[in-house]
This record gives sequence, structure tokens and C-alpha cells, in this order.
Amino acid sequence: MTREETMRDIVLQEMNEEHYNRKHIDTKIRREILEHVETQAKLDQGIQLVKDWMAGTYYASKMARIEQLRAMDIKALVLDMFVGIAYSQRPELFTSVTAKMSARLGFSDRTAAITTVAELLAVLCQTDAFDITKEDRRASLMVVSRIPLSDGLLHFIENSEFLPPMVCEPLPLVHNHSSGYLTHNDSLILGSGNHHDGDICLDVLNTMNKVAFKLDLDFLCKVEEEPTFELDTQDKADAWRRFKTQSYAFYSLMAQQGNRFYFNNKVDKRGRIYSVGYHLNPQGAAFKKAQLELAKEELIEGVPT
Repeated sequence: MTREETMRDIVLQEMNEEHYNRKHIDTKIRREILEHVETQAKLDQGIQLVKDWMAGTYYASKMARIEQLRAMDIKALVLDMFVGIAYSQRPELFTSVTAKMSARLGFSDRTAAITTVAELLAVLCQTDAFDITKEDRRASLMVVSRIPLSDGLLHFIENSEFLPPMVCEPLPLVHNHSSGYLTHNDSLILGSGNHHDGDICLDVLNTMNKVAFKLDLDFLCKVEEEPTFELDTQDKADAWRRFKTQSYAFYSLMAQQGNRFYFNNKVDKRGRIYSVGYHLNPQGAAFKKAQLELAKEELIEGVPT
């Protein structure tokens, strides 16, 4: 790869992170929430509501999930929930919102994280910062934000999605709170309260981060992505349609930007490695795996036929 190609890829990556990275948008939303007097009052109310909810006595598994929250700053937690819900400027499926916001808790168990977010939103809905609605008994729950945001920020949110893979080689990981991305750092250890500065084999993560992938464009032209669940309701069908449209937009983006990209990787508290990615991920469903190839192709010799 020439120096000119390397610089181009770095510029493209910086543009992608500025355009799609919700960490940057989160900062803008957080600032507007804290500067709005009425929303600030709802935030304070939400903090007290969550504290009261956490003080209750529930069944064992729920108490275990609440126990994970006790190590967190409740004000920061509630503010993060407000920031996450602010993205729902139009009604969205409650299940979709909770799934997307589950990563904000940092739990290693995704199911537990989704359940906890759902409970937190049910509590925080009492602040009127957002609405949880249901058109009729058979309809799915929907969520829509009532948090006022500036027109400029709304436009920014409209263009934001999950980060695509990196189109330049990730930065070297030098400590446990570093990132291969160019514009932000993050804990490399999944799960709330699991971060530490001990050895997590950064050399292994760095090696994996440097593996370049590409899309099998011929496969994508011939095989259509299908859902891995039953589309038994209109809401599920709409959610799948949105996800599929977003996925193909990112496939197109990667192809247009050179069809050579990299995935960042993290570990959980047991040392298992997970690839970072939503619309593209080598650890995803069968279609997600099948569409990916190693960018550096080599002939394999000596294998029995």
C-alpha cells in the first residue's frame, strides 16, 4: 500500500468516525440535555426514581442485575439513558431500543443488559422525557423521545449509525483503555465494573486487529440476506427492513472505500475475544460470516483433497 493510499484511508476513517460514531453525538446530546432547564429537572427526577427502584426487594436474578448497577454512578447512568433515548425522535420498537441501548450498561451478559435497560426505561418513563406507547392490545410497545434538541443536532442524529469497520489499520492498543479507532478510546474489557489494568494479552488483540477483511461482492450480488427470526408482526417486519437497508448501505460504503477493512476486538472478563461490529461482524449470523473473506488471499498447499 502506497503512502498516498494510507493517507487516503486515514482521512476516510476520520470522516466515517465523525459521521457515524455515536460517542461524538452522545457528547452533543449530553450538553444540550444539561443546558435545558426542564430536561435537567426531569433528569433529577429520574435519578431519584431509579434510586427508589433499586432500593426495592425483588426476585434473585433481578437483584443480581441491580447489584451490578450499584457500582455505577446513578446520575451518569440516568443521563446515559436519556442520551440513548434521545435518538428515538420517531417511534421505535421498544425491543429494538432496549437492544441498542444495552451496550451502554457494559454488562457481559447481553440478555441481562437488555432486560435491565427495559426496566430502567419503564421507571424513567415517569419523568415524561419520553413516551412508551401501545396502539392496541395486540400491538408492540413503541418508544419516542420528548427531549428537545436543536435542529442541527437532529440532523446529526439522522445521519448516525453504528460504526462500520475501519478502512485503515487500527491504532496499536497500548493499554486497557485504548482503542484502535482514531478519535476515541474505550475499555477493552466488556462488562460494567470489569475494567482493570492487568494483562489481557494486548499483543493478541493487536494481531487480530491487523487482519484485513473484504466483502465477497459476488456472493452479495447472488445471495440475499434473510432474517434469522420469524417476521410474524408488522413491527418485526419493519425493524428487519430497516436493519437490512442499513446493512446494505454499509456493504456499499465498504466497497466504495476500497473493500479492505479491519475489525476491532475486545475481551470479556474470562478472556474470550469478541469482534466489535453490528452490521458487519465475523462472529455474526451465517450470512454475516459468509460475506466476509480475508483481504490477503493465499493458496493453501499440502491439504488432502
